[in-house]
Amino acid sequence: MNYKKSIIYSAMSLGLAFVANAQSPDFSLNGLGRSIISNNSLSGSIVDADEGAQTKDVSGYNLFDLQSNLDLDSTFNAKAIFRTRSPFGTSFGSLTNFEFRQFSMGGNVNGFKYQIGDIRVQLSPFTVFNSDLVGTGFESDLFSQRKEILEYENFNDGNTWLLQGTSGQYGWNIGENSGLGIYAFTTRTNSSNELNNSDRLLSGGRLEFQYNENCKFGFNEVSLYDLVTKTADFDYNNNVLTADLIYSIDLSETKIIFGAEGGGSFYDFRDNINEIDTSYQDFVFSSDVEYIIKDKGLKFGLDVKRVGALFSSPTAQSRRYNPLTVPDLFSESKPAQTYYDRFTDEAVYNNSINVNLMPYFNIFNNLSPYGDATPNRFVVGATFKTDTSLISSVESSMRLDYGTEVIGEGGEAKRTFIVVTGGGIAHLGNYLNLNRLFDVSTGVRYENTSRSEGAKIALNSLLVDVGASIETIKKLDLLVGAKYFNAEGNEFTTSRDGFNLITNFNEVNYDVSELILSGGARIRFSEKQSFTLNYNLVNFSDERNENVSYNLGQLFLNYTGKF
Repeated sequence: MNYKKSIIYSAMSLGLAFVANAQSPDFSLNGLGRSIISNNSLSGSIVDADEGAQTKDVSGYNLFDLQSNLDLDSTFNAKAIFRTRSPFGTSFGSLTNFEFRQFSMGGNVNGFKYQIGDIRVQLSPFTVFNSDLVGTGFESDLFSQRKEILEYENFNDGNTWLLQGTSGQYGWNIGENSGLGIYAFTTRTNSSNELNNSDRLLSGGRLEFQYNENCKFGFNEVSLYDLVTKTADFDYNNNVLTADLIYSIDLSETKIIFGAEGGGSFYDFRDNINEIDTSYQDFVFSSDVEYIIKDKGLKFGLDVKRVGALFSSPTAQSRRYNPLTVPDLFSESKPAQTYYDRFTDEAVYNNSINVNLMPYFNIFNNLSPYGDATPNRFVVGATFKTDTSLISSVESSMRLDYGTEVIGEGGEAKRTFIVVTGGGIAHLGNYLNLNRLFDVSTGVRYENTSRSEGAKIALNSLLVDVGASIETIKKLDLLVGAKYFNAEGNEFTTSRDGFNLITNFNEVNYDVSELILSGGARIRFSEKQSFTLNYNLVNFSDERNENVSYNLGQLFLNYTGKF
Protein backbone atom coordinates (compact mmCIF):
# COMPACT_ATOMS: atom_id res chain seq x y z
CA MET A 1 0.00 0.00 0.00
CA ASN A 2 3.00 2.35 0.38
CA TYR A 3 3.27 3.02 -3.35
CA LYS A 4 -0.43 3.85 -3.47
CA LYS A 5 -0.02 6.33 -0.64
CA SER A 6 3.01 7.77 -2.39
CA ILE A 7 0.98 8.43 -5.55
CA ILE A 8 -1.79 10.15 -3.60
CA TYR A 9 0.56 12.23 -1.43
CA SER A 10 2.66 13.26 -4.43
CA ALA A 11 -0.42 14.36 -6.37
CA MET A 12 -1.73 16.32 -3.37
CA SER A 13 1.65 17.97 -2.76
CA LEU A 14 2.00 18.97 -6.38
CA GLY A 15 -1.51 20.40 -6.42
CA LEU A 16 -0.98 22.36 -3.20
CA ALA A 17 2.33 23.72 -4.46
CA PHE A 18 0.71 24.78 -7.71
CA VAL A 19 -2.14 26.50 -5.88
CA ALA A 20 0.24 28.23 -3.47
CA ASN A 21 2.24 29.79 -6.31
CA ALA A 22 -0.68 30.62 -8.61
CA GLN A 23 -2.61 33.84 -8.52
CA SER A 24 -6.31 33.42 -7.76
CA PRO A 25 -6.77 29.98 -9.31
CA ASP A 26 -10.24 28.54 -9.81
CA PHE A 27 -10.34 24.98 -8.46
CA SER A 28 -13.35 22.66 -8.64
CA LEU A 29 -14.22 19.01 -8.23
CA ASN A 30 -16.70 16.76 -9.97
CA GLY A 31 -16.96 13.09 -10.73
CA LEU A 32 -18.95 9.89 -10.69
CA GLY A 33 -19.61 7.09 -8.22
CA ARG A 34 -21.07 3.73 -9.16
CA SER A 35 -21.90 0.52 -7.34
CA ILE A 36 -22.95 -2.59 -9.27
CA ILE A 37 -23.96 -6.06 -8.08
CA SER A 38 -25.24 -8.84 -10.32
CA ASN A 39 -26.48 -12.30 -9.38
CA ASN A 40 -26.37 -14.61 -12.40
CA SER A 41 -27.52 -18.11 -13.26
CA LEU A 42 -26.97 -20.21 -16.39
CA SER A 43 -28.92 -23.27 -17.53
CA GLY A 44 -29.73 -25.17 -20.69
CA SER A 45 -28.00 -27.59 -23.03
CA ILE A 46 -24.81 -25.51 -23.05
CA VAL A 47 -24.04 -26.71 -19.50
CA ASP A 48 -26.08 -29.93 -19.26
CA ALA A 49 -23.29 -32.08 -20.72
CA ASP A 50 -20.60 -30.63 -18.45
CA GLU A 51 -20.99 -31.53 -14.78
CA GLY A 52 -18.23 -29.12 -13.78
CA ALA A 53 -19.63 -26.14 -15.67
CA GLN A 54 -20.17 -22.92 -13.77
CA THR A 55 -23.88 -22.15 -13.47
CA LYS A 56 -23.92 -19.52 -10.70
CA ASP A 57 -22.07 -16.25 -10.39
CA VAL A 58 -22.18 -13.19 -8.15
CA SER A 59 -20.06 -10.23 -9.21
CA GLY A 60 -19.87 -6.47 -9.12
CA TYR A 61 -17.73 -3.55 -8.08
CA ASN A 62 -17.66 -0.15 -6.43
CA LEU A 63 -15.86 2.70 -8.13
CA PHE A 64 -15.34 6.39 -7.57
CA ASP A 65 -13.95 8.74 -10.22
CA LEU A 66 -12.79 12.08 -8.82
CA GLN A 67 -12.13 14.78 -11.41
CA SER A 68 -10.14 17.82 -10.32
CA ASN A 69 -10.31 20.96 -12.46
CA LEU A 70 -7.79 23.78 -12.21
CA ASP A 71 -8.24 27.08 -14.08
CA LEU A 72 -5.53 29.66 -13.51
CA ASP A 73 -6.98 31.97 -16.14
CA SER A 74 -8.04 31.65 -19.75
CA THR A 75 -4.48 30.74 -20.79
CA PHE A 76 -4.19 27.53 -18.77
CA ASN A 77 -6.46 24.83 -17.38
CA ALA A 78 -5.92 21.25 -16.33
CA LYS A 79 -8.07 18.32 -15.32
CA ALA A 80 -7.30 14.86 -13.99
CA ILE A 81 -9.56 11.94 -13.15
CA PHE A 82 -8.38 9.74 -10.29
CA ARG A 83 -10.14 6.37 -9.98
CA THR A 84 -10.64 4.10 -7.00
CA ARG A 85 -12.15 0.72 -7.88
CA SER A 86 -12.88 -2.23 -5.62
CA PRO A 87 -14.32 -5.59 -6.76
CA PHE A 88 -17.39 -6.85 -4.95
CA GLY A 89 -16.67 -9.33 -2.15
CA THR A 90 -13.09 -8.38 -1.27
CA SER A 91 -12.02 -7.93 2.35
CA PHE A 92 -10.88 -4.57 3.70
CA GLY A 93 -10.12 -3.21 0.25
CA SER A 94 -7.40 -5.80 -0.41
CA LEU A 95 -7.94 -5.73 -4.19
CA THR A 96 -8.75 -2.04 -4.47
CA ASN A 97 -7.05 -0.37 -7.44
CA PHE A 98 -5.95 3.24 -7.71
CA GLU A 99 -5.16 4.83 -11.06
CA PHE A 100 -5.25 8.04 -13.02
CA ARG A 101 -7.97 7.45 -15.57
CA GLN A 102 -7.57 10.60 -17.62
CA PHE A 103 -5.38 13.71 -17.68
CA SER A 104 -5.23 16.77 -19.92
CA MET A 105 -4.06 20.38 -19.99
CA GLY A 106 -5.11 23.21 -22.23
CA GLY A 107 -5.90 26.85 -22.58
CA ASN A 108 -6.56 29.84 -24.81
CA VAL A 109 -3.74 32.23 -25.71
CA ASN A 110 -4.91 35.20 -27.77
CA GLY A 111 -7.53 33.10 -29.52
CA PHE A 112 -5.30 30.06 -30.03
CA LYS A 113 -6.89 27.10 -28.22
CA TYR A 114 -4.60 24.22 -27.31
CA GLN A 115 -4.86 20.89 -25.51
CA ILE A 116 -2.19 18.44 -24.32
CA GLY A 117 -2.59 14.95 -22.90
CA ASP A 118 -5.78 12.95 -23.37
CA ILE A 119 -7.62 14.64 -26.22
CA ARG A 120 -10.85 13.85 -28.04
CA VAL A 121 -10.56 13.74 -31.82
CA GLN A 122 -13.29 13.75 -34.47
CA LEU A 123 -13.44 15.01 -38.05
CA SER A 124 -15.83 13.61 -40.69
CA PRO A 125 -17.47 10.16 -41.06
CA PHE A 126 -14.80 9.15 -43.60
CA THR A 127 -11.70 10.47 -41.83
CA VAL A 128 -11.92 10.36 -38.01
CA PHE A 129 -15.17 9.00 -36.60
CA ASN A 130 -16.11 6.49 -33.87
CA SER A 131 -19.32 4.96 -35.22
CA ASP A 132 -22.17 3.87 -32.96
CA LEU A 133 -23.54 0.35 -32.84
CA VAL A 134 -26.70 0.10 -34.90
CA GLY A 135 -30.06 -0.71 -33.35
CA THR A 136 -33.68 0.27 -33.65
CA GLY A 137 -33.14 3.65 -31.97
CA PHE A 138 -36.08 3.05 -29.62
CA GLU A 139 -35.08 0.69 -26.83
CA SER A 140 -36.11 0.48 -23.18
CA ASP A 141 -34.40 2.69 -20.60
CA LEU A 142 -33.21 -0.51 -18.92
CA PHE A 143 -31.11 -1.40 -21.96
CA SER A 144 -29.88 2.11 -22.72
CA GLN A 145 -28.68 2.49 -19.10
CA ARG A 146 -26.61 -0.68 -19.42
CA LYS A 147 -25.10 0.58 -22.66
CA GLU A 148 -24.20 3.91 -21.04
CA ILE A 149 -22.12 2.04 -18.46
CA LEU A 150 -20.13 0.30 -21.19
CA GLU A 151 -19.59 3.51 -23.13
CA TYR A 152 -18.38 5.34 -20.02
CA GLU A 153 -15.96 2.56 -19.09
CA ASN A 154 -14.55 2.48 -22.62
CA PHE A 155 -14.19 6.27 -22.98
CA ASN A 156 -16.91 6.58 -25.63
CA ASP A 157 -18.31 10.09 -25.92
CA GLY A 158 -20.38 10.66 -29.02
CA ASN A 159 -18.36 9.78 -32.11
CA THR A 160 -14.96 10.87 -30.79
CA TRP A 161 -11.82 8.83 -30.19
CA LEU A 162 -9.92 9.47 -26.95
CA LEU A 163 -6.21 9.53 -27.77
CA GLN A 164 -3.06 10.84 -26.15
CA GLY A 165 -1.34 13.75 -27.86
CA THR A 166 -1.78 17.43 -28.56
CA SER A 167 -4.19 19.60 -30.55
CA GLY A 168 -4.68 23.24 -31.43
CA GLN A 169 -7.16 25.46 -33.25
CA TYR A 170 -7.39 29.06 -34.35
CA GLY A 171 -9.91 31.17 -36.24
CA TRP A 172 -9.99 34.46 -38.14
CA ASN A 173 -13.01 36.70 -38.68
CA ILE A 174 -13.07 37.78 -42.31
CA GLY A 175 -16.45 39.47 -42.49
CA GLU A 176 -19.65 39.94 -40.55
CA ASN A 177 -20.76 36.32 -41.03
CA SER A 178 -17.67 34.74 -42.57
CA GLY A 179 -14.48 33.32 -41.18
CA LEU A 180 -11.61 30.90 -41.57
CA GLY A 181 -10.66 28.26 -39.01
CA ILE A 182 -7.89 25.70 -38.70
CA TYR A 183 -7.63 22.68 -36.40
CA ALA A 184 -4.73 20.21 -36.12
CA PHE A 185 -3.74 17.33 -33.85
CA THR A 186 -0.98 14.76 -33.36
CA THR A 187 -1.19 11.60 -31.25
CA ARG A 188 0.77 8.38 -30.83
CA THR A 189 -1.08 5.08 -31.23
CA ASN A 190 1.88 2.70 -30.78
CA SER A 191 5.24 3.16 -29.09
CA SER A 192 8.67 2.01 -30.26
CA ASN A 193 10.59 -0.80 -28.57
CA GLU A 194 13.85 0.84 -29.74
CA LEU A 195 14.57 -2.19 -31.94
CA ASN A 196 12.26 -3.43 -34.69
CA ASN A 197 9.01 -1.59 -33.87
CA SER A 198 8.67 2.09 -34.75
CA ASP A 199 6.58 4.78 -33.13
CA ARG A 200 3.27 5.08 -34.95
CA LEU A 201 1.75 8.55 -35.04
CA LEU A 202 -1.69 9.79 -36.01
CA SER A 203 -1.82 13.36 -37.30
CA GLY A 204 -4.53 15.33 -39.01
CA GLY A 205 -6.66 18.39 -39.08
CA ARG A 206 -9.30 20.48 -40.76
CA LEU A 207 -9.32 23.78 -42.62
CA GLU A 208 -12.80 25.34 -42.75
CA PHE A 209 -14.11 28.43 -44.48
CA GLN A 210 -17.54 29.82 -43.64
CA TYR A 211 -18.76 32.05 -46.44
CA ASN A 212 -21.90 33.08 -44.58
CA GLU A 213 -24.36 31.60 -42.10
CA ASN A 214 -25.78 29.35 -44.84
CA CYS A 215 -22.64 28.06 -46.54
CA LYS A 216 -19.38 26.52 -45.37
CA PHE A 217 -16.85 24.12 -46.79
CA GLY A 218 -13.70 22.50 -45.52
CA PHE A 219 -10.82 20.12 -46.06
CA ASN A 220 -10.05 17.14 -43.81
CA GLU A 221 -6.74 15.30 -43.67
CA VAL A 222 -5.59 12.45 -41.45
CA SER A 223 -2.40 10.38 -41.64
CA LEU A 224 -1.40 7.27 -39.72
CA TYR A 225 2.32 6.65 -40.20
CA ASP A 226 5.46 5.11 -38.73
CA LEU A 227 8.55 7.05 -37.66
CA VAL A 228 10.78 4.48 -39.28
CA THR A 229 14.17 3.50 -37.87
CA LYS A 230 16.88 1.60 -39.77
CA THR A 231 16.11 -1.62 -37.89
CA ALA A 232 12.31 -1.42 -38.26
CA ASP A 233 10.51 -4.51 -39.55
CA PHE A 234 7.66 -2.51 -41.10
CA ASP A 235 6.98 0.89 -42.65
CA TYR A 236 3.29 1.84 -42.60
CA ASN A 237 1.74 4.98 -44.08
CA ASN A 238 -1.95 5.68 -44.69
CA ASN A 239 -3.32 9.08 -45.72
CA VAL A 240 -6.94 10.15 -46.13
CA LEU A 241 -7.96 13.49 -47.65
CA THR A 242 -11.53 14.72 -48.16
CA ALA A 243 -13.39 17.95 -48.86
CA ASP A 244 -16.93 18.71 -47.70
CA LEU A 245 -19.64 21.29 -48.27
CA ILE A 246 -22.77 22.26 -46.33
CA TYR A 247 -25.26 24.68 -47.87
CA SER A 248 -28.66 25.58 -46.41
CA ILE A 249 -31.64 27.58 -47.63
CA ASP A 250 -33.63 28.94 -44.70
CA LEU A 251 -37.17 30.00 -45.62
CA SER A 252 -39.91 31.23 -43.32
CA GLU A 253 -41.64 27.86 -42.85
CA THR A 254 -39.16 25.38 -44.30
CA LYS A 255 -35.45 24.73 -44.49
CA ILE A 256 -33.35 22.80 -47.01
CA ILE A 257 -29.88 21.52 -46.12
CA PHE A 258 -27.50 20.09 -48.71
CA GLY A 259 -24.28 18.30 -47.80
CA ALA A 260 -21.53 16.53 -49.71
CA GLU A 261 -18.12 15.00 -49.03
CA GLY A 262 -15.59 13.41 -51.33
CA GLY A 263 -11.98 12.34 -51.28
CA GLY A 264 -9.61 9.41 -51.25
CA SER A 265 -7.28 7.20 -49.25
CA PHE A 266 -3.66 6.38 -50.07
CA TYR A 267 -2.17 3.24 -48.49
CA ASP A 268 1.47 2.13 -48.43
CA PHE A 269 2.89 -0.67 -46.29
CA ARG A 270 6.37 -2.11 -46.61
CA ASP A 271 7.34 -5.43 -45.04
CA ASN A 272 11.11 -5.05 -44.64
CA ILE A 273 11.55 -8.63 -43.43
CA ASN A 274 10.15 -10.21 -46.61
CA GLU A 275 10.90 -7.19 -48.82
CA ILE A 276 7.28 -6.76 -49.89
CA ASP A 277 5.86 -3.32 -50.65
CA THR A 278 2.11 -2.93 -51.15
CA SER A 279 0.42 0.31 -52.21
CA TYR A 280 -3.12 1.12 -53.31
CA GLN A 281 -5.62 3.94 -53.27
CA ASP A 282 -9.38 4.36 -53.58
CA PHE A 283 -12.04 7.01 -53.33
CA VAL A 284 -15.25 7.94 -51.56
CA PHE A 285 -18.17 10.26 -52.28
CA SER A 286 -21.36 11.01 -50.37
CA SER A 287 -24.19 13.49 -50.74
CA ASP A 288 -27.37 14.18 -48.81
CA VAL A 289 -30.28 16.59 -48.78
CA GLU A 290 -32.70 17.28 -45.92
CA TYR A 291 -36.05 19.05 -46.13
CA ILE A 292 -37.48 20.42 -42.86
CA ILE A 293 -41.00 21.71 -42.19
CA LYS A 294 -40.39 23.83 -39.10
CA ASP A 295 -43.80 24.21 -37.49
CA LYS A 296 -44.66 20.53 -38.07
CA GLY A 297 -41.33 19.18 -36.82
CA LEU A 298 -41.03 17.01 -39.94
CA LYS A 299 -37.75 16.05 -41.58
CA PHE A 300 -37.34 14.24 -44.90
CA GLY A 301 -33.94 13.15 -46.14
CA LEU A 302 -32.27 11.50 -49.11
CA ASP A 303 -28.64 10.43 -49.24
CA VAL A 304 -26.25 8.46 -51.42
CA LYS A 305 -22.69 7.29 -50.93
CA ARG A 306 -20.08 5.29 -52.77
CA VAL A 307 -17.09 3.89 -50.88
CA GLY A 308 -14.41 2.15 -52.92
CA ALA A 309 -13.48 -1.47 -52.25
CA LEU A 310 -9.93 -0.48 -51.24
CA PHE A 311 -10.81 2.69 -49.33
CA SER A 312 -8.71 2.60 -46.15
CA SER A 313 -9.38 4.92 -43.21
CA PRO A 314 -8.46 3.24 -39.89
CA THR A 315 -9.70 6.13 -37.72
CA ALA A 316 -13.14 5.92 -39.35
CA GLN A 317 -13.30 2.14 -39.83
CA SER A 318 -12.12 0.93 -36.41
CA ARG A 319 -15.05 -0.54 -34.49
CA ARG A 320 -15.96 0.17 -30.88
CA TYR A 321 -17.12 -3.44 -30.55
CA ASN A 322 -14.81 -6.46 -30.85
CA PRO A 323 -16.63 -9.72 -31.70
CA LEU A 324 -13.55 -11.86 -30.96
CA THR A 325 -13.40 -10.91 -27.27
CA VAL A 326 -14.72 -13.54 -24.87
CA PRO A 327 -17.42 -12.07 -22.56
CA ASP A 328 -16.60 -11.92 -18.85
CA LEU A 329 -19.85 -13.53 -17.73
CA PHE A 330 -19.64 -17.35 -17.73
CA SER A 331 -16.66 -17.15 -20.09
CA GLU A 332 -15.76 -20.84 -19.68
CA SER A 333 -19.26 -22.13 -20.40
CA LYS A 334 -20.42 -19.48 -22.88
CA PRO A 335 -17.35 -18.36 -24.88
CA ALA A 336 -19.25 -17.03 -27.91
CA GLN A 337 -20.91 -13.62 -27.86
CA THR A 338 -24.64 -13.07 -28.25
CA TYR A 339 -26.72 -9.94 -28.69
CA TYR A 340 -27.14 -9.52 -24.92
CA ASP A 341 -23.36 -9.24 -24.50
CA ARG A 342 -23.23 -6.29 -26.91
CA PHE A 343 -24.80 -3.90 -24.40
CA THR A 344 -24.05 -5.55 -21.04
CA ASP A 345 -20.46 -6.87 -21.05
CA GLU A 346 -17.62 -4.39 -20.53
CA ALA A 347 -15.03 -6.74 -22.05
CA VAL A 348 -16.39 -6.73 -25.60
CA TYR A 349 -15.80 -3.04 -26.37
CA ASN A 350 -12.76 -1.64 -28.19
CA ASN A 351 -11.21 1.81 -27.71
CA SER A 352 -8.12 1.59 -29.93
CA ILE A 353 -7.34 2.31 -33.58
CA ASN A 354 -6.80 -0.78 -35.76
CA VAL A 355 -4.91 -0.51 -39.05
CA ASN A 356 -6.66 -3.56 -40.51
CA LEU A 357 -10.40 -4.04 -40.78
CA MET A 358 -11.68 -5.84 -37.71
CA PRO A 359 -13.88 -8.93 -38.06
CA TYR A 360 -17.62 -8.59 -37.53
CA PHE A 361 -20.76 -10.66 -37.19
CA ASN A 362 -22.77 -10.57 -40.44
CA ILE A 363 -26.04 -11.07 -38.59
CA PHE A 364 -25.87 -7.87 -36.53
CA ASN A 365 -25.00 -5.35 -39.26
CA ASN A 366 -23.96 -6.46 -42.73
CA LEU A 367 -24.57 -3.21 -44.62
CA SER A 368 -22.30 -0.89 -42.62
CA PRO A 369 -20.23 -2.79 -40.02
CA TYR A 370 -17.56 -0.07 -40.21
CA GLY A 371 -19.96 2.85 -40.23
CA ASP A 372 -20.36 5.16 -43.22
CA ALA A 373 -16.75 4.37 -44.20
CA THR A 374 -17.47 0.66 -44.77
CA PRO A 375 -15.54 -0.18 -47.97
CA ASN A 376 -17.03 -1.68 -51.12
CA ARG A 377 -20.48 -0.16 -50.70
CA PHE A 378 -22.87 1.87 -52.84
CA VAL A 379 -25.87 2.86 -50.71
CA VAL A 380 -28.98 4.97 -51.29
CA GLY A 381 -31.03 5.93 -48.24
CA ALA A 382 -34.22 7.77 -47.31
CA THR A 383 -35.27 9.03 -43.88
CA PHE A 384 -38.35 10.43 -42.21
CA LYS A 385 -38.44 11.95 -38.71
CA THR A 386 -40.96 13.78 -36.61
CA ASP A 387 -40.76 15.32 -33.16
CA THR A 388 -43.60 16.32 -30.85
CA SER A 389 -44.49 19.42 -32.92
CA LEU A 390 -46.95 17.53 -35.14
CA ILE A 391 -48.43 15.25 -32.49
CA SER A 392 -47.67 16.59 -29.02
CA SER A 393 -46.99 13.20 -27.45
CA VAL A 394 -45.31 11.18 -30.24
CA GLU A 395 -41.80 11.04 -31.71
CA SER A 396 -41.04 8.68 -34.58
CA SER A 397 -38.57 7.96 -37.35
CA MET A 398 -38.09 5.60 -40.26
CA ARG A 399 -35.16 4.87 -42.55
CA LEU A 400 -34.81 2.74 -45.68
CA ASP A 401 -31.43 1.77 -47.14
CA TYR A 402 -30.69 -0.07 -50.36
CA GLY A 403 -27.11 -1.00 -51.09
CA THR A 404 -24.86 -3.09 -53.31
CA GLU A 405 -21.19 -3.92 -53.42
CA VAL A 406 -19.02 -1.80 -55.72
CA ILE A 407 -17.25 -4.96 -56.88
CA GLY A 408 -18.19 -8.55 -56.15
CA GLU A 409 -16.31 -10.29 -53.35
CA GLY A 410 -15.51 -13.90 -54.22
CA GLY A 411 -16.94 -13.58 -57.75
CA GLU A 412 -18.40 -11.17 -60.28
CA ALA A 413 -21.88 -11.17 -58.74
CA LYS A 414 -22.53 -8.49 -56.14
CA ARG A 415 -24.33 -8.68 -52.83
CA THR A 416 -27.42 -6.54 -52.38
CA PHE A 417 -28.55 -5.16 -49.02
CA ILE A 418 -31.93 -3.91 -47.84
CA VAL A 419 -32.31 -2.39 -44.37
CA VAL A 420 -35.50 -1.00 -42.84
CA THR A 421 -35.28 0.75 -39.47
CA GLY A 422 -38.10 2.51 -37.67
CA GLY A 423 -39.97 3.09 -34.47
CA GLY A 424 -41.45 5.63 -32.14
CA ILE A 425 -42.04 6.69 -28.58
CA ALA A 426 -45.37 7.82 -27.15
CA HIS A 427 -45.24 10.22 -24.20
CA LEU A 428 -48.55 9.13 -22.71
CA GLY A 429 -47.95 11.16 -19.59
CA ASN A 430 -48.20 14.34 -21.67
CA TYR A 431 -51.15 13.04 -23.66
CA LEU A 432 -53.13 12.15 -20.51
CA ASN A 433 -51.98 15.27 -18.61
CA LEU A 434 -50.62 13.12 -15.79
CA ASN A 435 -47.68 15.39 -14.97
CA ARG A 436 -45.45 12.35 -14.60
CA LEU A 437 -43.32 10.02 -16.72
CA PHE A 438 -45.30 7.54 -18.80
CA ASP A 439 -43.51 6.56 -22.02
CA VAL A 440 -44.05 3.57 -24.30
CA SER A 441 -41.63 2.83 -27.14
CA THR A 442 -41.23 0.30 -29.91
CA GLY A 443 -38.72 -0.13 -32.71
CA VAL A 444 -37.67 -2.56 -35.41
CA ARG A 445 -34.65 -3.18 -37.65
CA TYR A 446 -34.82 -5.63 -40.55
CA GLU A 447 -31.89 -6.49 -42.81
CA ASN A 448 -31.72 -8.67 -45.89
CA THR A 449 -28.54 -9.69 -47.72
CA SER A 450 -28.77 -11.62 -50.96
CA ARG A 451 -26.77 -12.78 -53.98
CA SER A 452 -28.52 -14.88 -56.60
CA GLU A 453 -25.55 -15.92 -58.76
CA GLY A 454 -22.24 -17.64 -58.10
CA ALA A 455 -21.77 -18.25 -54.38
CA LYS A 456 -25.40 -17.64 -53.46
CA ILE A 457 -26.32 -15.75 -50.29
CA ALA A 458 -29.64 -15.38 -48.48
CA LEU A 459 -29.44 -13.90 -44.98
CA ASN A 460 -32.22 -12.24 -42.98
CA SER A 461 -32.02 -10.67 -39.54
CA LEU A 462 -34.67 -9.01 -37.39
CA LEU A 463 -34.40 -6.94 -34.21
CA VAL A 464 -37.51 -5.82 -32.32
CA ASP A 465 -37.56 -3.49 -29.29
CA VAL A 466 -40.43 -2.80 -26.87
CA GLY A 467 -40.17 -0.73 -23.71
CA ALA A 468 -42.12 1.27 -21.15
CA SER A 469 -41.22 3.71 -18.35
CA ILE A 470 -43.99 4.49 -15.87
CA GLU A 471 -43.64 6.82 -12.89
CA THR A 472 -45.85 5.11 -10.31
CA ILE A 473 -45.20 7.60 -7.52
CA LYS A 474 -43.01 10.68 -7.63
CA LYS A 475 -39.51 9.74 -8.88
CA LEU A 476 -40.18 5.99 -8.60
CA ASP A 477 -40.33 4.44 -12.06
CA LEU A 478 -41.49 1.03 -13.18
CA LEU A 479 -39.35 -0.06 -16.15
CA VAL A 480 -39.95 -2.93 -18.56
CA GLY A 481 -38.22 -3.86 -21.79
CA ALA A 482 -37.95 -6.63 -24.34
CA LYS A 483 -35.69 -7.40 -27.27
CA TYR A 484 -36.16 -10.12 -29.84
CA PHE A 485 -33.41 -10.96 -32.30
CA ASN A 486 -33.53 -13.56 -35.05
CA ALA A 487 -31.13 -14.40 -37.89
CA GLU A 488 -31.46 -17.11 -40.51
CA GLY A 489 -29.59 -17.92 -43.70
CA ASN A 490 -26.05 -18.12 -45.03
CA GLU A 491 -23.20 -15.68 -45.67
CA PHE A 492 -19.44 -15.64 -46.26
CA THR A 493 -16.87 -14.21 -43.88
CA THR A 494 -13.56 -12.87 -45.19
CA SER A 495 -9.98 -13.44 -44.09
CA ARG A 496 -7.44 -10.65 -44.63
CA ASP A 497 -3.66 -10.54 -44.72
CA GLY A 498 -1.34 -8.02 -43.10
CA PHE A 499 -1.89 -5.65 -46.02
CA ASN A 500 -5.65 -5.55 -45.34
CA LEU A 501 -6.40 -7.48 -48.54
CA ILE A 502 -8.88 -10.36 -48.75
CA THR A 503 -7.22 -13.76 -49.00
CA ASN A 504 -10.02 -16.25 -48.34
CA PHE A 505 -13.76 -16.74 -47.80
CA ASN A 506 -15.56 -19.03 -45.37
CA GLU A 507 -19.25 -19.87 -45.59
CA VAL A 508 -21.26 -19.58 -42.39
CA ASN A 509 -24.86 -20.64 -41.75
CA TYR A 510 -27.20 -19.19 -39.15
CA ASP A 511 -30.48 -20.14 -37.54
CA VAL A 512 -30.40 -18.37 -34.18
CA SER A 513 -32.89 -16.49 -32.05
CA GLU A 514 -32.57 -14.57 -28.80
CA LEU A 515 -35.30 -13.26 -26.52
CA ILE A 516 -34.37 -10.76 -23.81
CA LEU A 517 -36.94 -9.79 -21.17
CA SER A 518 -36.26 -7.24 -18.45
CA GLY A 519 -38.29 -5.66 -15.69
CA GLY A 520 -37.51 -3.58 -12.64
CA ALA A 521 -37.73 -0.26 -10.85
CA ARG A 522 -35.71 2.94 -10.71
CA ILE A 523 -35.53 5.55 -7.96
CA ARG A 524 -34.43 8.99 -9.16
CA PHE A 525 -32.99 10.73 -6.11
CA SER A 526 -32.09 13.72 -8.29
CA GLU A 527 -31.26 14.48 -11.92
CA LYS A 528 -27.78 13.03 -11.36
CA GLN A 529 -28.42 10.21 -8.89
CA SER A 530 -30.46 7.06 -9.34
CA PHE A 531 -30.75 3.46 -8.18
CA THR A 532 -32.03 0.75 -10.51
CA LEU A 533 -32.96 -2.84 -9.70
CA ASN A 534 -34.05 -5.15 -12.48
CA TYR A 535 -34.14 -8.79 -13.51
CA ASN A 536 -33.09 -9.94 -16.97
CA LEU A 537 -34.09 -13.22 -18.58
CA VAL A 538 -32.28 -14.30 -21.75
CA ASN A 539 -33.21 -17.26 -23.92
CA PHE A 540 -30.75 -18.07 -26.71
CA SER A 541 -31.31 -20.91 -29.16
CA ASP A 542 -29.34 -22.18 -32.14
CA GLU A 543 -31.36 -24.57 -34.29
CA ARG A 544 -28.19 -25.76 -36.06
CA ASN A 545 -26.40 -26.61 -32.81
CA GLU A 546 -28.69 -27.31 -29.88
CA ASN A 547 -25.71 -27.88 -27.58
CA VAL A 548 -25.05 -24.13 -27.36
CA SER A 549 -28.60 -23.08 -26.43
CA TYR A 550 -29.04 -21.64 -22.95
CA ASN A 551 -31.13 -19.63 -20.49
CA LEU A 552 -29.51 -16.80 -18.55
CA GLY A 553 -31.00 -15.07 -15.52
CA GLN A 554 -29.47 -11.92 -14.09
CA LEU A 555 -30.51 -9.80 -11.12
CA PHE A 556 -28.81 -6.44 -11.63
CA LEU A 557 -28.45 -3.63 -9.08
CA ASN A 558 -26.95 -0.31 -10.13
CA TYR A 559 -26.43 2.89 -8.17
CA THR A 560 -24.94 5.78 -10.14
CA GLY A 561 -24.32 9.25 -8.82
CA LYS A 562 -22.71 12.23 -10.51
CA PHE A 563 -21.66 15.50 -8.98
